[in-house]
Amino acid sequence: MIPVRDVIPSRTTPVVTLALLAAMGAACAWPAVREWWLPWAAHAVVVWLAGGTLEDRFGHARFAAFAAACAAAAYAAPLAAGRDAGLLWAACGAVAGLIAAYLVVFPRARILTLIPVVIGVEVTDVPAWAVFALWAMLQGAGAWSLLTWTAPADAVGLATSVAAGAVVGTLGGLVLPRPDRMRVEWWDPPPRRR
Repeated sequence: MIPVRDVIPSRTTPVVTLALLAAMGAACAWPAVREWWLPWAAHAVVVWLAGGTLEDRFGHARFAAFAAACAAAAYAAPLAAGRDAGLLWAACGAVAGLIAAYLVVFPRARILTLIPVVIGVEVTDVPAWAVFALWAMLQGAGAWSLLTWTAPADAVGLATSVAAGAVVGTLGGLVLPRPDRMRVEWWDPPPRRR
């Protein structure tokens, strides 16, 4: 399954999302990111899928502040719990915040997905929660490997970061959408007249 984009139309160019993706690409030169390339690639896919639509509904400045707040909460939470924090954990928490906000704002959203079949590729739309559940399973597998093989304290830090980012994301999804940007006339059906 290869997620391509969400099916919700946007009216603006997602400049903040594109800047985040560029920064994530530049961070690939960092050795720690190269070790965690698969989760990092999954983070980039989630930023691509959820970021542009959220940015369109929040506005550029609100979205930038929201993404920074998710990352800051994800970085600070392990420190408050007496654990080490790292930029990779902050990225995991920030992405969890994006997912939480996206699912709050668009609970029935769908993601256009390429699914390889025996001969060729089928294009279908899949519920967004299913695509994001795959991201969560990948993070869970990463935490499990930390817990069982290398650094149990890092697994706790990762879980704390993801939880903090998700809480901030849920709150942001409830508060930040601009009401004037939630309706897209050419997408939403017109309201019924009585």
